[in-house]
Amino acid sequence: MPETDQERWLTYRELGELLGCTANAARMHAHRRGWQRRAPNRVGGRTRVLVPEAEDVQARALHRKGAFVAPMNEEPNGFEQANAQSVRVLERAVEALREQLTVANRRIDELNAERKMLMGIITDPARRPWWRRWLR
Repeated sequence: MPETDQERWLTYRELGELLGCTANAARMHAHRRGWQRRAPNRVGGRTRVLVPEAEDVQARALHRKGAFVAPMNEEPNGFEQANAQSVRVLERAVEALREQLTVANRRIDELNAERKMLMGIITDPARRPWWRRWLR
């Protein structure tokens, strides 16, 4: 079957670059769409997928959240900035969890001290009822 301009055989990596995702995500995308695939005859060869209507695939990549999706081999502008911001958010979350853990540990220590005091009252022979002291 001759290849038309609207249909072409692409590897998963090429499809991923076209879609702006990883090769594995492109493989799942092709599987969900039910696109034909051609397995290689040799070990280590690359599987190819028949991608119909390449313009439609590019339109999907551009349509994602209304912005252009950059290819995976290029870092988008502001990547370091977004990464640093997410690190700061995570550091604040860790600090909040540390504070909560400190409060919880302090409360546990207070409850253990209270428990020891109550156990001391219960097990003190002078504090037991008269009838218990007679039975022992």
